[in-house]
Amino acid sequence: MKAIMEVISESLKGKLQSLVSYLCQVTKGFETIAVDIECANLKTAIFTLSVEARQYAEEISTKMEELNISIPLTATDQLWKKIESDIHEQAGFSKGGEIVALCNNCEIYFTKYYEDILLEYLPLKNFKDIITFQLYATRFSFMKIRLLNTLRFNAK
Repeated sequence: MKAIMEVISESLKGKLQSLVSYLCQVTKGFETIAVDIECANLKTAIFTLSVEARQYAEEISTKMEELNISIPLTATDQLWKKIESDIHEQAGFSKGGEIVALCNNCEIYFTKYYEDILLEYLPLKNFKDIITFQLYATRFSFMKIRLLNTLRFNAK
């Protein structure tokens, strides 16, 4: 295990810590947004994304602990506040524009964090598989939310 710890770069450690921090921030943000949505299917999809983000943070944290990588507890919501600001700027006047802007902004961050990690050398194959799965599952969740958002207005 010590040899594996030596292979994990400081860059990778920082990226993993940033991803866990981001996942914790969006979990709270998605929950807050879902509460205000009336469409049951869309509300459920956003709550599900929140639960998945929390689960992903826990999975990554567990792997990091196995590798003796500390996870600094950060109580910052700076990134979520930026996302909220961007949502308000980009939402426009179209029906459901705020949900589209939410998905677009969050997906950009998710993709950046995950792809940055996947570009690094990950000594444990199953860790790379976990990161890859999380990236694709999150992309699918955003596609589902966009579709449900569109359908809620087409049904009326």
